[in-house]
Amino acid sequence: MNHSDNLIGHDIQTGIKHLKKDVWNRVNRKHITKVFSEFLHECLIQPVRTKTETARVNFQLATDSPSVYYTFSGEHRAMDYWHLDPSSVVKYVNDKPESKVDVIQFFLDMKETLGVKPLTLSKFIEETYNTLYADAFILAQGRIDAHLLIDATYTVIEHQMDGHPWATVNKGRIGFSYEDYLDFVPEASKMTSLFWLGVHKNKALYAHTCEYDYSRLMQEELGIDLQDAFNAVLFSHEVDPNDYLFLPVHEWQWKHKLTFLFAGDIANQYIIPLGKGNDSYAPQQSIRTFFNIDKPEKMYVKTAISILNTSVYRGLSPAKLSIAPFITTWVKSKLMTDPFLKRLGFTLLGEVATIGYKHKHYEQVENGPYHYKELLGAIWRESASNYLNEGERIMTMASLLYVDENGKSFTAEMIRKSGLTAEHWLKSYLNAYLTPILHIFYQHKFFFSPHGENTILVIQDYVPVRIIIKDFVEEIVLTQDGKKEAPKEAQHILRDIDDEYATLFILSGVFDGVFRYLSNVFHSYVGLDEKVFWKNVAEVIDGYQKQHPELKDRYEQFDLFVPEFIRVCINRVRLLTYGYSEEASIPVPEICGVLTNPAAENRVSSC
Repeated sequence: MNHSDNLIGHDIQTGIKHLKKDVWNRVNRKHITKVFSEFLHECLIQPVRTKTETARVNFQLATDSPSVYYTFSGEHRAMDYWHLDPSSVVKYVNDKPESKVDVIQFFLDMKETLGVKPLTLSKFIEETYNTLYADAFILAQGRIDAHLLIDATYTVIEHQMDGHPWATVNKGRIGFSYEDYLDFVPEASKMTSLFWLGVHKNKALYAHTCEYDYSRLMQEELGIDLQDAFNAVLFSHEVDPNDYLFLPVHEWQWKHKLTFLFAGDIANQYIIPLGKGNDSYAPQQSIRTFFNIDKPEKMYVKTAISILNTSVYRGLSPAKLSIAPFITTWVKSKLMTDPFLKRLGFTLLGEVATIGYKHKHYEQVENGPYHYKELLGAIWRESASNYLNEGERIMTMASLLYVDENGKSFTAEMIRKSGLTAEHWLKSYLNAYLTPILHIFYQHKFFFSPHGENTILVIQDYVPVRIIIKDFVEEIVLTQDGKKEAPKEAQHILRDIDDEYATLFILSGVFDGVFRYLSNVFHSYVGLDEKVFWKNVAEVIDGYQKQHPELKDRYEQFDLFVPEFIRVCINRVRLLTYGYSEEASIPVPEICGVLTNPAAENRVSSC
């Protein structure tokens, strides 16, 4: 074997060293438990209840074959959430139990029952394998114990997260090789540099808030020496640097998409590669957004990357980029000057500058797949580090769902270290998180998606005291009154919703998308009954409404205490409706039946 063969062998081993039998068996068992829980929630499976032992319910699930079935057990929670026991999952073939579970085989055992088309099933299997590969990597490298993680830095906590709780394939990352995986995913904790291009002003559009003209941004982000170096590269191509903008791109995007799909623009020197920047960045959970490790006060940088991850290709729309700083200015002028939100310490991270670059040929394809029109662009977003007061630190809100391999909860450890009772700690969290969301919805007539990854908790003495919201611009949804009040320049970009469905952005987006999981963490790991959790949610809503009686008509119009609300499903979309079709727009959730509203059910009085 020659030297090059040794190198190849080493590279291959690097990509598979975490794929061990015991690890693979554990991640399969953990993943199938999540699948059962989410599929039950979305009515994708209908197992038979065989018996009930106190709170524990035992199930038997039939498959396409009469000789194959699965059994499992767990406890029912609010909003049709099932807290299942991974050790209880058993597959039977001819009434004989098998020692291992294979989640991919489960989908094949159920393909006719589920009604999944062959192409969709094949691609879903690919996404599931990628997710299992990532879960095995995380498990093999060792998940940090919860009592240690609560004292870790923002980036260390971010890199320990498990991904979207609702989506079963939450680390699909279609398009990455194993080398890309090791280089660019958060759980690998590898720092990276941004790759910079010079893009011609005839093709690229720079948009910014009034504070960030191009010269200030580049001075802060690159400094004089690096700008001079990049300008020297442009001079070497015999072009005028004044005709170009400096644009950071994801290295994967440059190697896999831009060099091919923009080959004509490169040949005509509309795009000129300049080299890597000096700063080290850590990828965030969204993969395409980077946190500056060397200088945390500098901007988050969000880049386009054409991989399929959690149902969506992670590109950036030039049309949305062109308006993002304007929307930032409009929203921050409304919210950051609001006296009530100021008292709460509520903070938005503005998207203060963007560069968008359109592909001249794909733009001419009417109703073409959206991701071919979102290939090249960048967003500079303010850093949360600049908004902290003495004694405060930050962590992703997704961390509240973290449970380590010993069954210890991050939230429970935070509560223990704070010295507060679980209910007192919960009240502080709900006041910090839910109260500003209510105010923005009722007072300012719009909503965005404050899920765990988009919400940063500001912590003092292990207690959440306020929140910082990032990635809000693209998520804004207006009520019909809000649409009338929005600036005309933004109305063609901002989404709006019929008032009939507006409350779903809290009932589904917060209650179902966040509190369904967090209430189970409190019930199962903290020891606070979920009914007490939901009583406190109701009290926060009632308390806010008492504080603001002038909005009484809106509370009646957008009632968060309806007994039931529409069940929104995202896994059904991938498996049954949208599949992997190449549509002009991103997939939208599906609705299936209703859920009982636990805030209404556990409300102490009809205040």
